[in-house]
Amino acid sequence: MKNLFRTVALALVLSPIVVSGQAVAPAAAPAVAPAGAGDFIGVWTVSLDSPQGPFEQNMTVKEEGGKLVAELTNQMQPEVQKVTDVTLAKGDLVLKFAGNFQGNPFDAVVTVTPDGADKAKVLFDVNGGQFSMSGTGARTKK
Repeated sequence: MKNLFRTVALALVLSPIVVSGQAVAPAAAPAVAPAGAGDFIGVWTVSLDSPQGPFEQNMTVKEEGGKLVAELTNQMQPEVQKVTDVTLAKGDLVLKFAGNFQGNPFDAVVTVTPDGADKAKVLFDVNGGQFSMSGTGARTKK
């Protein structure tokens, strides 16, 4: 049963929000201006340790309309999960988004902590700690 919950939680994390057949971003808190986020801007490969083994996804952090945004993609869910609730907290980049998987709402928080040049530690948290994955990130392009 525990593995079933973890599999469903992983699916929640990977599922974009879909409304009328289109992936959309949830309502977000005020976004961060890109000025203080230079160490995070670029394309990242994020490798997470999941209950099913290593899981890799791409994260792009960029400026859009004067605000910092992120996009998450992976092989299991190639649709882009756009994250507009992006903040800086004590030197970490924090991405927050909400979704709904088969009628079950969830909240996700991705915390990216610098760990050397173009490297980071990553924590992916679902529903306030009900499920989490940790791993590393490497910037592949600025």
